[in-house]
Amino acid sequence: MNFDDLKMSWQTQTTHTTTKTAVSKDELKSKWQKHQQAVLKMNICMSLGFLAAMIEIGWVYLTYHNEYGWPFKVSIATIYSLMIVFSLVGWRNYAFKKENFDNSSADYIAYQLKKLSWQRQLITVYIWIYTVLLWLALVMYIWEITTGATALFRYSALGIITLYVVGITVWTRLTKQKKQLILIESMTADLEDLKKKLITD
Repeated sequence: MNFDDLKMSWQTQTTHTTTKTAVSKDELKSKWQKHQQAVLKMNICMSLGFLAAMIEIGWVYLTYHNEYGWPFKVSIATIYSLMIVFSLVGWRNYAFKKENFDNSSADYIAYQLKKLSWQRQLITVYIWIYTVLLWLALVMYIWEITTGATALFRYSALGIITLYVVGITVWTRLTKQKKQLILIESMTADLEDLKKKLITD
């Protein structure tokens, strides 16, 4: 009698564990798909925004490049380069490789982890480098086009640009990037666990 009770308890526990693992995998699949959709949407919006900015900046350069010196040209070239490089880095974060998540191999999970690692680096490293270089380019641009203006106007313009860049950076960090980092860390931990299970199995 005791043996039958023990056997029944063991069978119930095994079934419960299997169900929990399946649900966890489904949740991870849903989380990964939603995250990739968000990355795709963000990259499309970013690319379109950069394209519109490049067209406008190109018009400014063609119209006024004869009126200003090398800082004007260098600043615009720097802004162009930053937008192109940052756009390429952003698209590198997107997982173009598709595979049935239910039949994911350890190699594919390693691929997913690599994408998440790139996304973490984008938020923690590349955005800061981009912001600092963009601010320097804007300072150079403002300094050049306000050459004939009063000192008050020139430094006011530089102060406004600096406050705008700092404000946008802080607001984005607190409202979006913090949540993105939490999600990335959570998905990374889940994928690492799934990878270990596949390797041991």
